[in-house]
Amino acid sequence: MMKKNILTSDADVPQILKMDGISNLVLDESNKEVTSIPELIKKYGSLNSWSHTLINSQSNSATLICQMPGEGNRRHFHPEWDEWWFIIQGEWIWEIEGVENKISEGQVIFIERNKIHKITANGNDAAIRLAVSRYDVAHVYTENDYR
Repeated sequence: MMKKNILTSDADVPQILKMDGISNLVLDESNKEVTSIPELIKKYGSLNSWSHTLINSQSNSATLICQMPGEGNRRHFHPEWDEWWFIIQGEWIWEIEGVENKISEGQVIFIERNKIHKITANGNDAAIRLAVSRYDVAHVYTENDYR
């Protein structure tokens, strides 16, 4: 008898980011009229992983995420929401539906809903991306990928 692949849905963004290896989360400084991304990068540095939520509104969210080589998110999909990332710095390995590509500074990546995807910082230095979605969007993982 084949074991069923159990799915887990999670929409708690702070928990998701912590489970993805980010311990320094800045969640309470969002929705400022003007925010300087270069100043935030300078403030937090590139020696440790961190995230800073820039926008968190009813219509969308934008979170600046810095991760070290080998770090990234866990393989997942969103059943009811499209997502996109803008690569600010560094190189990433982007996997969508099992196909890997290298992406780097200045590129925009779009992921349609229901497409299984994962992104991992690559190279020797910190990589930074702007993740754009919504805070209440379900992230669906297999049992093995959720851990």
